[in-house]
Amino acid sequence: MAASGGRTRRKKTKKKVSTPVWRPLAGIAGAAVLVVLVLFWVLKAERPATVDESGGVEGRLLELAAAHGVESADLEVDVDIRKIEGVFLRSWSLRFASTASREEFIAEVAILDDRDDVSVGEPVVRVGRTIGLRVDHGVEAFDLDLRLAQEQRAYTAPENIVGPTPVKRPAATPTPRPAPPAGARGRLAILLDDAGQQIQLVPQATSLPREVGVAVLPFLPYSTESAVAIHEAGHEVWLHLPMEAVGDNDPGPGALMTDMSDDELRDAVFMAINNIPHLVGVNNHMGSLATADLRMMTWVMQDLASMDLAFIDSRTTVKTVAETAARAQGVKAGRRHVFLDNERTPAAIRAQIEEAIYRSRMEGEIIAIGHLNEVTVAVLADELPKLEERGVTLVRPTVLLD
Repeated sequence: MAASGGRTRRKKTKKKVSTPVWRPLAGIAGAAVLVVLVLFWVLKAERPATVDESGGVEGRLLELAAAHGVESADLEVDVDIRKIEGVFLRSWSLRFASTASREEFIAEVAILDDRDDVSVGEPVVRVGRTIGLRVDHGVEAFDLDLRLAQEQRAYTAPENIVGPTPVKRPAATPTPRPAPPAGARGRLAILLDDAGQQIQLVPQATSLPREVGVAVLPFLPYSTESAVAIHEAGHEVWLHLPMEAVGDNDPGPGALMTDMSDDELRDAVFMAINNIPHLVGVNNHMGSLATADLRMMTWVMQDLASMDLAFIDSRTTVKTVAETAARAQGVKAGRRHVFLDNERTPAAIRAQIEEAIYRSRMEGEIIAIGHLNEVTVAVLADELPKLEERGVTLVRPTVLLD
């Protein structure tokens, strides 16, 4: 058919285009990705918030406290803030309406131990039936004092409602701890950490009974001199071996780090041991990350076994495998049961000594760890002479190891 202008228009035919094989597959893959994304957001909405999503550890603790009935009137935040070994320790007091709510709070806080560099310590029964719980996160730590409310809040009847007079509930009374059996005696060992930093503190340490052991940090200006003086005064000398902690805390010179090779670890252990004379054993300085590493602890304990040195686990994390590794290698070992001076005031230290006395008589044997400082030494000098009459025998740390 002729068109205007004399040109013949050809009829266009549609070219059949074959569908590439990858297109259906891409469609299926796209649908799968969409399903995964939907599931991800649904699960994310349903799961509990992590530490970072809820305003840090502080926000998560406040959230859990509120979820278990702790109202603003029952919460005292930052009763005290202290800096201890580079960590800011914040003291909180929380009051719970029941034992069950307190236990549920502790259980949920323990779950935080697995996320975001959070380390949760073991719950410790303190004087007065309160429970202490420590939560570490980097350079910040929370010392939680978990109490039970002494009395129920009085019920207030709504106005303009006729009915029976509300009955006021009786005050809740905490269940007292069982007293030690009559005549029960226990043994208590005390180890003071952090010697080697100030030589003027050594005479204070050596003025205490000889049963008190002293742990010396290596590679400090007065490390060797302190160890010699402590040994000559008749005290046990321990190596306070620096180990890597969770977070950015610096353990100090000679620290064992988790990224070290096996040979580097063994070299570091030997160098630290050779820096401190007259050693009977080792305990860890910091080490919340290192003592949870079975490879590291196995090498450390093999070296200690070869030199017939003992080990005391300071238990800076509930994940520690140090004591287990020590026993597996035939090293005489023990663990810290009570910290004496997390709160460095005379009243708080005396309360922890009371805790150590109680547990010694109830459990038979207890190891307590404190730090070489003027406050702790002064309180110990006053309280240790009274131990025998209270049913507790002070012994050297090595006596309680097996």
